[in-house]
Amino acid sequence: MFKQGWATMPLKYNILKGTDSTREMSIVQPFSALNLFLFLECYQKDILNFFDVKHCFSIRYHKKNTNLYYKSKINKATQYFQPLSNRVGKGSIQQAGNYFKITKFESINSFADSRIWRMCNFKYKYYATIDYKSCFDSIYTHAYKWIIERNVIDSKEAKNSNLFIAIDRILQNINGRSSNGLIVGPEFSRMIAEILLQQIDNDVLLALSNEDLKQDKDYAIFRYVDDIFIFVNAQENLEKIIAKFKLMGEKYLLRLNELKLNMGETPCVPKGWLESTRRISDVINNIFYQGKKKKFDDLPEDERFLIKSDYISIDRIKGEITVIMKEYPGDRKTIVSFLLSTLLNNISKKKDGYTLFDDNKIGKALLLIDMAFFIYAFYPAFDQTRKLISIISYIDGEIDFKNDTKAKQKLQDLINRYYFVFQQNNIFDLCDWLPFLGEYGISLIVDVENALIKKAYDENNPIIWANLLLYSKYYKPFFDDIISKLNDIIKEQISKIIGKDIMLHKEFWYILIFHNCPHISMQLQNDINNIINNLLGAVSPDNPSDIVKKLSCEYLQRKSANGNKPAESFFNWNNIRGIGAQIAYRTYQRTIFKRYHRNKHGLYASI
Repeated sequence: MFKQGWATMPLKYNILKGTDSTREMSIVQPFSALNLFLFLECYQKDILNFFDVKHCFSIRYHKKNTNLYYKSKINKATQYFQPLSNRVGKGSIQQAGNYFKITKFESINSFADSRIWRMCNFKYKYYATIDYKSCFDSIYTHAYKWIIERNVIDSKEAKNSNLFIAIDRILQNINGRSSNGLIVGPEFSRMIAEILLQQIDNDVLLALSNEDLKQDKDYAIFRYVDDIFIFVNAQENLEKIIAKFKLMGEKYLLRLNELKLNMGETPCVPKGWLESTRRISDVINNIFYQGKKKKFDDLPEDERFLIKSDYISIDRIKGEITVIMKEYPGDRKTIVSFLLSTLLNNISKKKDGYTLFDDNKIGKALLLIDMAFFIYAFYPAFDQTRKLISIISYIDGEIDFKNDTKAKQKLQDLINRYYFVFQQNNIFDLCDWLPFLGEYGISLIVDVENALIKKAYDENNPIIWANLLLYSKYYKPFFDDIISKLNDIIKEQISKIIGKDIMLHKEFWYILIFHNCPHISMQLQNDINNIINNLLGAVSPDNPSDIVKKLSCEYLQRKSANGNKPAESFFNWNNIRGIGAQIAYRTYQRTIFKRYHRNKHGLYASI
């Protein structure tokens, strides 16, 4: 059922990776999201069974989950309150559906802090860490057929119509028919990469067994996605294992990254930045009350605040942060992430019933936000943007930046103090700021706005333009200017959508984003509707992909009884969900595989 008519073009963009490079990410079209869902409905048992049998070295793979995470809605933001969700890895929950979990470790850091890691450092004399070079980009979709057709070089000869053949088709369907590389972004891609990587693991395991090397006796191997950790007692076995991974990986066109090979005698110690960063993290933690909630509730009323009344030496903390950033420039990503997480983890306790501030709340709030911005400025990546927005959103619950004019002005002045962050850095890492600032009615300086508009022209990305439009609402002449620019841009882009395979045009994303936009010209709305009508007119009731295509088109065409477009759309045009709350409470909802409403079929039991 996945052979014909499913191909779409994802929306690609680049975010920061490392110190001076970027990583290409992708958002799949809604049509492709349904393609993935249907594929998983058909094959999830096969995938889970594969992982149950093949996870010989893997420490991050998918497994059936029978735990429920109960949820409630507060101001349309979903919060999970099952106590179990506090004990398991939140990163795992956010990446998988309620009935599906990721085991054994949610991150490399949690593995490095585990008893398994420490015992291996005692048990074995030597270690090595290796990884695959550009792993996702290097995975060739036809390689999945090679798992079952071991001698096939030309994948067209593969005949077995099963999971691996379907994977090849699906990966091309969601990536514009390209057979080169997995798109980076959806958790689905990690799951599918894991299938190939586990196959390589098993090939290595068999090869080592044939040389009479026994797992957990002569060696221990752990693989987290494409990062591989090896422990041995004999150095020659270390080189032998690395050679086996090199050989088996190359059979599937994956190559080891020789520049990242690290080996030596145990113990394998954490990187130098970690201890220094932990010391600063401890200082930040000391700003906040660290006791149990019950003891907090028993405190005198004038002491019942999460932020202690002690003097906060922000300048000293900033000085120590600057020293670490200078000393470990290649580790800024992880240092910034560590410190912002420390702040966010403390401030987010507000959702558990804590009060953040005493009477001097605006002063302390701005000190904390300034410290967060200072840290963020060293590495303003997408995930760190979301952490900083979350911090401000939690604090807003007591300060009310949106409605308190003086507080809003102080926050605006603080943000504009860091104008260079918005002016100089990658717009895709910053894009969530635009609707957030629009929601709070905060404006950036004119030079920064002009820089962002130039970047929007350079990138030609409909989501960036849509976010700019939301941001510009604070000043009508500016808003009218952006609308004028957008009408011309959208008209030009959708004029390129011709031929049969409409959804294979990257310009089709302008249809998906602006189909429900209440601000563009009536003529442009008609042009968009005509393209949707043409797509709908070509569907066949007998083709599975056309049935889904019809469903997608009817969603795009929906109108209320009086002929107006409804509030719901693929883009949040009508502010039915505040971006600040969305991001702050995003932790458990970042997935397309979840139960919707009261539907008892399909999604209920799926990943």
